[in-house]
Amino acid sequence: MRVSYGSIYPALSSLLDEGLVECQAISQYSRPDKKSYRLTPAGEQAFIQALEQSPGRHRVRSEFLALLCFAHYVPTHRLQQLLDEREREFREDIAEADIWLQQDGEQAPAGMRFAAGFGVALLHAACNYIDENRHTLTPAQ
Repeated sequence: MRVSYGSIYPALSSLLDEGLVECQAISQYSRPDKKSYRLTPAGEQAFIQALEQSPGRHRVRSEFLALLCFAHYVPTHRLQQLLDEREREFREDIAEADIWLQQDGEQAPAGMRFAAGFGVALLHAACNYIDENRHTLTPAQ
């Protein structure tokens, strides 16, 4: 799911109209008021009910993978660059998640720790796949 300012505020407005969130304006010096939203008891119940529903089939949306479907049109040096960039990004994400797991993960709920660990495992697998299979896209240099 891609969330943007253009979609989050209409969603918050709908939740406000439905009584699922409440909004408090917080004044700021020389700036417009900041709005702080929080769940109402009805919103918390709706949230819990939503969590009890099946999330549906796992989906992966990746512009990177879509681009690689057309790798045969991309020059070899650019493919090499793309693979290196993506692997570097993945490794940075792994390091960031590992820091969180070590520093704050102990206090986090078990589900958050599981989700973070799952994400790290996926990123490690992606890096390994890139390392072991990049030769299928780019000839040896």
